[in-house]
Amino acid sequence: MTYQEFKRKVKKAYDGIEIAFSSNGAQHTAEIDDCLTLFNNMESEAVYGKMNGVSIGRCMGIES
Repeated sequence: MTYQEFKRKVKKAYDGIEIAFSSNGAQHTAEIDDCLTLFNNMESEAVYGKMNGVSIGRCMGIES
């Protein structure tokens, strides 16, 4: 998934909420409300999450 695709999907899922996006080229990251972090590895379509530093697994609703 490209960085632009990742941003579009996360913005759609969290419409109206402030999101800080970043990418290091290999992994795309979205920080939401200082407690939720979503990330995607560039070669994959999967989006994973961490809440308060604890893995919450794959976020399948955001992927579609």
